[in-house]
Amino acid sequence: MSHWDGNTSRRDGRTRRIGRTTMPKTLKTLLLCLVAALAAAGLTNERAHAEVGNPNKVTCMYPVWVGYGPIHIANELGSFKEEGIEVQEILDDDMPNGVAAMERGDIDCYLRTVGEYQGLGRRKDTQGIIIGTIDLSTGGDGWVADQSIKSVCDLKGKTIAVEPNLPARLIMQMALKKECNLSIKDTTLTDIAAADAIGVFTDPKVAAIGTYEPVLSQVVAAHKERGAHILVSSKDQKDLILDIIMAHTGELKANPDKYVKFLRAIYRAVDYFNANQETAIPIIAKQFSITADDFKATLPNFRYTPLAEAKEFIGTVDKEGRVYEIFNEAMDLNLEFGSSDVKLVPQDHIDRSIINKIQ
Repeated sequence: MSHWDGNTSRRDGRTRRIGRTTMPKTLKTLLLCLVAALAAAGLTNERAHAEVGNPNKVTCMYPVWVGYGPIHIANELGSFKEEGIEVQEILDDDMPNGVAAMERGDIDCYLRTVGEYQGLGRRKDTQGIIIGTIDLSTGGDGWVADQSIKSVCDLKGKTIAVEPNLPARLIMQMALKKECNLSIKDTTLTDIAAADAIGVFTDPKVAAIGTYEPVLSQVVAAHKERGAHILVSSKDQKDLILDIIMAHTGELKANPDKYVKFLRAIYRAVDYFNANQETAIPIIAKQFSITADDFKATLPNFRYTPLAEAKEFIGTVDKEGRVYEIFNEAMDLNLEFGSSDVKLVPQDHIDRSIINKIQ
């Protein structure tokens, strides 16, 4: 894998964005080193004061992504309080920080995609087990290609660029496999920061680039002279980019009832959003420091999963749901790419009991 070394300009200086988040690679490396050092000392920035073992409190960490908005809606509307629990929300984009916090017991809830859940050396006994779903990408992650590329099969031997740990990489792997029986290794893969996609695509040697909305649409608009078009996106890969809710494994065993209350309030918030968007959107937008119009622009690219759909994904007490298939699909792709080094089986990482206690 190569690294793109051209000059890019970022749309702004923020690392928090409407879509999946990223940061410049040199800065990210420095921050990861700092996080590792602070984690060892138990002093991570914005550290949760979790009370793992407290049956009435959930400390939930999640990245800056509007798909996780129902957590905040439930808090603002008092839904968690009505259930008799307190929920502390922590915004943190850094996944190594989140995994470490879960291992230490600083948090007992974490939100990520199924594919992301499998990374960073996860093992059977790593803290964190999937208990529910919260949103599904329906076009918010994908690839832009130039006019010479009509299908993903045309990318064989061509240079493509993506930030490796973002959902776009899985989308390309799946598309290549299904449509052409090719691997991403059949391309020349370049590692970039996804937010820099507009600048990177000025290089004519880059035939396709993977990123997330709103950057995806911005690349198309900025490079009309190259015939830029969306080649493939999450709407083309059924359910692959699914955001899940994970619980601290030990805490789930000790205090399962608080997670029943937690999920029930979240799915009530999803219902509230779907019935009262004009009221709900400003609440979520404020949490993520964006405008209501910015939020509305993301709506075609994802949807929240209400309780009935979440149960279909997770399954019944007696029958596995669709998330087991998604888990295996993502696992194969992560192993192929090298972002996972051990094959995990979904039966060890999904708990169906909690969501099925909710009526």
